Amino acid sequence: MRELPIEALRPDSFAPFGTVIQLQGALHYPINGGTTERFHALALTDTATDGGATGISLFRGQGFALPFRLRLMERHPRSSQAFIPLAAGAADRYLVVVAPAGDFAPGSLRAFLARGFQGVQYARGVWHHPLIALDRDSDFIVVDRIANDDNCEELALTAETVAVLRPPAWPD
Repeated sequence: MRELPIEALRPDSFAPFGTVIQLQGALHYPINGGTTERFHALALTDTATDGGATGISLFRGQGFALPFRLRLMERHPRSSQAFIPLAAGAADRYLVVVAPAGDFAPGSLRAFLARGFQGVQYARGVWHHPLIALDRDSDFIVVDRIANDDNCEELALTAETVAVLRPPAWPD
């Protein structure tokens, strides 16, 4: 069983898997007579395939402690899926574990530490572990495809493919 290093979540390193949703570096401008700042198009959803609609849901993720053993990966072949935490503090954190779209390759797994002020949108078909909230139960707004078809493929990880996430010296 191998240990998977945890990287800081940054737009450039996460780009092969989707979009980091954060205010830093975003196009923004005042609206409503200058009383509101609009941070524009932080991510664009990909949900319309085969008549799908964009849905907004709330997920409450169970809090986990490290070390954490990966057990399951999933992907959505017909759409993107975004997770936006409702806790916005730098101390609020969760893990994002991904692998490229296509045939699952355990050696391509990557793990990112996301802070409460960062959301993620997985691109269509990208393998990702279900929600891993750290330290305590956490709420997330989830934007994904709603349709009457199967858009979630799950893959149980075996002892040979599993990775353990251990607490590192946390990245900046």
